[in-house]
Amino acid sequence: MFICPVCGYKYLQNIPRNCDVCNWNLELTEIHPEQLDWAIETWKNLGDLQGKRKRKRVTVADLLPKINAIESELTAAKIERENLRNQLDWVLYYIETINPEQVTETLSKMRIWLEDNHAENPPLSEVGMDYTGLMELLAAEDWKTADEYTWQIILYLTGREQMGWLNVEDIDNFPLTDLGTIDYLWDYYSSGLFGLTIQQQIWESVESDYTKFCDRIGWREGSWKYYDELIFNLNAPKGHLPVIPWRRRSCYGVGIATASEILSSFIERLLAATTDGRN
Repeated sequence: MFICPVCGYKYLQNIPRNCDVCNWNLELTEIHPEQLDWAIETWKNLGDLQGKRKRKRVTVADLLPKINAIESELTAAKIERENLRNQLDWVLYYIETINPEQVTETLSKMRIWLEDNHAENPPLSEVGMDYTGLMELLAAEDWKTADEYTWQIILYLTGREQMGWLNVEDIDNFPLTDLGTIDYLWDYYSSGLFGLTIQQQIWESVESDYTKFCDRIGWREGSWKYYDELIFNLNAPKGHLPVIPWRRRSCYGVGIATASEILSSFIERLLAATTDGRN
């Protein structure tokens, strides 16, 4: 009898190449202990995640008050914008009659202002990813499950579900729109407490020093924290979530890259997404 080292499934005969349950490569002969421990923990967390989602599911009806409030705010913003446009048209006409030489420059400045303040819908996905599940978890303030689900989304979008870890090349090719969406959702539902953008700002403020960064956002307090020691509520330090560069302990990376390398690569990719959104 052969037992899968990850999920514990028992094979009496006809052992496949990959486990029928967890898809672990059963032909591996040399396995790093930490890699196996990580795979077992990930499989357990995935089962817990699926169980939690079944037990605690936010319905559309639960989200309707917030959706209606957002729609009201957008309607008010649209009306205010139209009023500003009317006032702007009158001002431009008045300027033109007084000083025609400044018309071109003024129009150029006003167009830039309107473009920078244009209210658009938040980005969604360039690869067809459905973010409804993540929105439901964030809206319910189930921060730990949302963080675990975010990590599963990242593995899915990079084609690394089976491996369970990333390399720098995966991050360099991560869909820009989707990275912006993940950042937007975390920022929106935490009212600016969590998200990749706030992590980017803190990373730059400590001059890309990973140890100082972890001290600032609570991933390290004298010693490097394990995942279960994190604060999964709104009393957490700014930038505490989501956890992307590591999964088991904050001093370890995920796969062959260090936590600092993974974090730096995601921040560079986020900056590319921000730049792309402005073009």
